[in-house]
Amino acid sequence: MSKTDYTWLATAPHKPDVYVTRINTSKIRTVRYWDGQRWFDISLSGTTSRGSGTPFTWPKRARVAIGWRKKYPLSLRKITNQAAIQWGTPYRVYDDKEVLAYLVKSGRLPADWRTAFQDEMRAKLDSA
Repeated sequence: MSKTDYTWLATAPHKPDVYVTRINTSKIRTVRYWDGQRWFDISLSGTTSRGSGTPFTWPKRARVAIGWRKKYPLSLRKITNQAAIQWGTPYRVYDDKEVLAYLVKSGRLPADWRTAFQDEMRAKLDSA
């Protein structure tokens, strides 16, 4: 099954929106809001001891969709270390089965690819 990976950018995004982000080179991904000038953490309202923050409504047609975003009140908190935030542009990474299925469907591999190369492989690999 394919998965989503990201190309990480330290530059500012081109427009205000919700982005998948990380801090420096961390493997931990977090959804944050960019208002055009600053990054903000998105949190559930009233669940943090660090202050309630500014009320936040998820933007329509945001880059990132999260199922629970409409169920709970959200708020924004300013991030102090703005320079540490990197945002990601997503791309799809396909697994081996998906790549093989694509190659067969596009005609680059024969449909019987599992057996088609057996004789050639035996001649090369068994003689080595």
